Amino acid sequence: MAGDSVIREKWSVSENYQKVSIAVLQENLAALRAKADISQEELANLLGISRQTYSGLESGKRHMSWCTYLSLVFLFHEIRSTREMIEGLHVFPADLFIKFNS
Repeated sequence: MAGDSVIREKWSVSENYQKVSIAVLQENLAALRAKADISQEELANLLGISRQTYSGLESGKRHMSWCTYLSLVFLFHEIRSTREMIEGLHVFPADLFIKFNS
């Protein structure tokens, strides 16, 4: 359907963009969580995952999905104490913001 292609065009980003963005975020998860002053358990509950799963994401032992990435980026962007850091990491999906508003 024509509508499906418009949605894909607006919302899709390349696999490489996803991989690089996820890697950068994952490297900085512990620091972001500390700045937000939130425990692994609290953050895991917000994401709807177990603390063990979140711990694996933070340690790099588990692969982060794009959905989890987006949830974390939007969450850390909304928290005043982490907004500047998340913007400085350049992992906020600006491409999506630009596409959505075009």
